[in-house]
Amino acid sequence: MQVREGIPIPHKPNFAKPANNRPDFAFSPILGPVGDTSIDILELKRPGERTLRKGFHPGFAAKVRQAIDQLKDYARYFRDPENFDRILRDFGYLPDSSKLAVLIGRQPKKGADKEVWIQRQSEIDVTIITYDEILQTQADQLGRRI
Repeated sequence: MQVREGIPIPHKPNFAKPANNRPDFAFSPILGPVGDTSIDILELKRPGERTLRKGFHPGFAAKVRQAIDQLKDYARYFRDPENFDRILRDFGYLPDSSKLAVLIGRQPKKGADKEVWIQRQSEIDVTIITYDEILQTQADQLGRRI
């Protein structure tokens, strides 16, 4: 919450179309929408999920790709007029854009894997956060490295 400078709102909104679809977390600005009327959407996946696939054309693992698709669907649902009443009820405003992020898996450790990770992240408009990054942030706040 402190990093995103917003209020985490779990499982809201419950979209009307498609029915019973809802993001894990949406972050609404602490002081309400001032200038920027975007909404941050965070999808949570397990820390044990693979993040990369190897091979001739290495890239994100299937679970990462699936999470990216899921987030893009949620962003589209926020723009659907059939969902506006629920969005207004839950957030008090209609977002004009979405910032998307998924929390999944572990950080690649090897040099070649790190390069693939950096390259693939630069090609998408979704932030991929690993559990290692969360743990390191917490350790840094406590003044030590893990």
